[in-house]
Amino acid sequence: MEPNSAPSREHPQRRTSYLLLAAGCVLLGLTAVIGINDNPPGIAVGLLGLFSLVLGLAFFFAKPGTRTPALQTLYWAPRALCIVFVLFISIFALDVFGETRGFWQTLAALGMHLIPTFILLLILWGSWRREWIGGVIFPALGILYIVTSWNKPFAHLSTFLLIAGPPVVTGALFWLNWCYRRALRDKN
Repeated sequence: MEPNSAPSREHPQRRTSYLLLAAGCVLLGLTAVIGINDNPPGIAVGLLGLFSLVLGLAFFFAKPGTRTPALQTLYWAPRALCIVFVLFISIFALDVFGETRGFWQTLAALGMHLIPTFILLLILWGSWRREWIGGVIFPALGILYIVTSWNKPFAHLSTFLLIAGPPVVTGALFWLNWCYRRALRDKN
């Protein structure tokens, strides 16, 4: 038997990424079956599926380092969750296309509706290497949303969980990233 004929062992990170990608596809398929029109469980399953896809892509394209899978997940989870939340918030800007306005007015309205998206992307950019920023600002945004919309007609528990929940969880994960920054940075 030739020495080069041994089966090549795939990096464990690739197996994790395949698993996450498959789980994301299954969850998004389930979302299509459940539906998302005024359906908080369907929206939550869709967000979870999208999170799984983004995390799987991050694992797939990340350089294989010496981090354990748990540390790799801890590193990528807040970043992936923030990207998914930014995509979710951006969907609400698409309602400007249902109005009958001219091109420039629609473009201006779209830009104004995307201001929260740009703010979240700016916070993500600042939090990418300085995790404490995300650990402080994201939970504050979630709490601010709950406080400002408490007595509104749309103030339901499901709304709070879908809109304020992801920033709070993202902030907690960024805080954990900051607490374990030595282990995460030493094991590139």
